[in-house]
Amino acid sequence: MTETPTDSPGVLGHLRRLAGHSAIYGAADVLPYAVNFLLVPVFTRYLTAADYGVLALLAFLNAPLKIALRMGVDAGFFRIHYELETEDDRRRLAGTVVAFSTLVTLLVVAVTMPAAPLVSDLLSSDAPPPAQWVRLIVADLALGCLAIVPQALLRIQGRAHVFTALALGRHGVGIAFKVALLAAGWGVEGVLWSDLVATALFVLAQLPILFRHTALSWSRTLLRRVLQFGLPKVPHGVFVQAQNLADRRILEAFVTRDELGVYQMGYTFAGVAKFPISAFEQAWQPFVYAQVGGNGAPSTLARVGTYFFALFAGVGLGAALLGTEALKLMTPAHFHDAAAVIPVVVLAYVIHGFFLLTSIGIGIAKQARYYPLITLAAATANIAANFVLIPRWGLMGAAWATVLSYGVMAAVGLRISQRLYPLPVEWSRYARLALAAAATYAASRLAPTAIVPAVAFKTVLLALFPAWLWALRFWTPAELDRLRRLFNKV
Repeated sequence: MTETPTDSPGVLGHLRRLAGHSAIYGAADVLPYAVNFLLVPVFTRYLTAADYGVLALLAFLNAPLKIALRMGVDAGFFRIHYELETEDDRRRLAGTVVAFSTLVTLLVVAVTMPAAPLVSDLLSSDAPPPAQWVRLIVADLALGCLAIVPQALLRIQGRAHVFTALALGRHGVGIAFKVALLAAGWGVEGVLWSDLVATALFVLAQLPILFRHTALSWSRTLLRRVLQFGLPKVPHGVFVQAQNLADRRILEAFVTRDELGVYQMGYTFAGVAKFPISAFEQAWQPFVYAQVGGNGAPSTLARVGTYFFALFAGVGLGAALLGTEALKLMTPAHFHDAAAVIPVVVLAYVIHGFFLLTSIGIGIAKQARYYPLITLAAATANIAANFVLIPRWGLMGAAWATVLSYGVMAAVGLRISQRLYPLPVEWSRYARLALAAAATYAASRLAPTAIVPAVAFKTVLLALFPAWLWALRFWTPAELDRLRRLFNKV
């Protein structure tokens, strides 16, 4: 694993295209999240800390149900579509996946709807949420399965603007209904109903795409290929959600519902660090598959990975530094204890970004069977650490357990990926990024306690972050020369 010493125009071109697609796809996640984030003062007017605790428990239900409904066909469809040569075969593939998804959805709904009271009891041993809320979540996820194929087709066809417009429309409707129903006193149930209405309209808007690119067909051969690639991702997805959400269920046994809501609020503010990662993930997979087989593909992917990790680290640093002040400005005092959780969860998200960048060899080699092994290790580490750390350190123990689990996932994923498709990972540049970020965060601890001076002090530190990178010789001579030329043009 050596470093690539040059910075070719080709890499810059790839970077621009990937950044452009990431920005378009990112709008689908970032803008709705930004609106939701800015509406936190409104939401906390109508939702208590205990309500946020209930929503955290319902998220623990939402994730595994979504995986069970999709059965990995979203990933399988995406991968196999690239291997088919004719439009007729692709239409048959789409029709087969739609038919299979519909059958699976009907089966899961038939089982979970009558069992809603039991599922609700499993979510909490103290005060389980109403069974009606479980049914609303099931209905929302079931409807969403009809969007699997059209959403994948939009990404494959590079129609990022349409993809983003549909997603923004969905979230816009959801946010509007959410505010209206909360103001009308619907509470948590209003949040769930708004999600269901938004999903129904989202699916309806994509039916023309579905009809245009789908043939009414059933191919056992194509379905087998889809499931061979996608099914190994089902346990992978279950383990990922166990890693991400098990802390809520475990915390529920050791802390009050209000404290669980405070923890969930910490995740809300730390989620700013996910902006570039979520946007990048949508564009990264098609970009990687398109590069495979090209000249210098490993070097290109490694260099692009370095640049995007710098972006992840910079945004994460901003969220970690300014999260406390944003929390104090936007929420009532009983949520302010979430401030300690924010930088720790941000660190976990940045490590997740590293995993996305350095584990691509598994997908390239079509060895999806390794994903469940990686996430099983991470989920096991997370659950074990939660049981060890939460009784002693409460909310902070859960947050650090998340960091530990992402560290395990990144380390195992990197080791396996490098065996399958070696990348010349630029280790010294990653180390310099980490050192600059750590130094900046350490300096931020000297900030005054008053909000306005603290924001000013931390903003200056963020502005100096590139200077730290320069002092640590992160930038290559070619990159510095290009930066000088860009600066001279301004």
